[in-house]
Amino acid sequence: MKSLLSIAAVAAFVAAGPLQAAPDTMQAVEIGPGLSISVQTRPVPQPVPGEVLIKVRAAGVNPVDWKIAPRRVGLVPGIDVAGVIDTLGEGVTGFKVGEPVFGFVQRSGSYAEYAVVPVTSLARKPKSMSFEEAAGLPTAAETAYRALHEAGRIARGQTVLIHGAAGGVGSAAVQIAKAAGARVIGTASPDNHEFLRSIGADDVIDYRTQRFEERVHDADLVLNTVDALTNARSIGVVRRGGVLVSIVDRPNLAACAAAGIRCVRPDRETGAPNSDLFARIIELVDAGKFHVNIERVYGMAEVADAWNHSREGHTRGKLIIRVSDGPTMKHQ
Repeated sequence: MKSLLSIAAVAAFVAAGPLQAAPDTMQAVEIGPGLSISVQTRPVPQPVPGEVLIKVRAAGVNPVDWKIAPRRVGLVPGIDVAGVIDTLGEGVTGFKVGEPVFGFVQRSGSYAEYAVVPVTSLARKPKSMSFEEAAGLPTAAETAYRALHEAGRIARGQTVLIHGAAGGVGSAAVQIAKAAGARVIGTASPDNHEFLRSIGADDVIDYRTQRFEERVHDADLVLNTVDALTNARSIGVVRRGGVLVSIVDRPNLAACAAAGIRCVRPDRETGAPNSDLFARIIELVDAGKFHVNIERVYGMAEVADAWNHSREGHTRGKLIIRVSDGPTMKHQ
């Protein structure tokens, strides 16, 4: 009987997978002196209690990656990540080794073959999405959802104006606002108008040749992803009692008060946990109401090119770093 139990225990262990399959070292992008960018060999990070180690398949590129690079010399950049769970940290439940996931990296950087992610910032990858698409979800979708639902308190039937609607956050916001039952107007260059209409925009304004102040009046909610000047110009198009949400510079609060509108920024510290927001986004993905448009995929050795592309400020959707092809699993 004892031998049969031992065999059963071994079989269960094998079925569950190894506690850690990762090697001691990995390839990772590193920010060097003078903000140089290169692929280096680094130790594989270890998960602390409440974290998982994932084998990274893809990482999303965000402007914050290169904006904070001067403060991360000697470290690995990147926040958005998608991959497969390699190791469970102490106390982690609800996830298992081998599951495809996406989320926010907070300690180790996502432009690497392995990264650690807190379970509070982790979610299972939607089955309909590739790893590259899932890596484009975290920052853009979470920021847009907080801006519209937590800060903006969006409601069905409202008119919502989204500045920079074709970018990562902007295109996420268009889809989230449309799913909430709003009438959506976006500002974008002409080559992005068809794209925005395809993801739900009801009207699109060419910011290069048209002043949005002449096209939009009494908007219920304005989301600004562009710059401080756009904040100042947007105050006059919001109805009294409406709201201006900015993810860039904070609007002039005195001007907002004089116009009788609420001006706010999304607040991650006081809002719902990332994992809760991811669950709401996944519901939209599964319902066919949310997609990630990938403009271009880069290799790890092409991060400098990806950042230069991002700096230009005209990305349609997301730029992605493909970190590894990884093992093929049926459930991925």
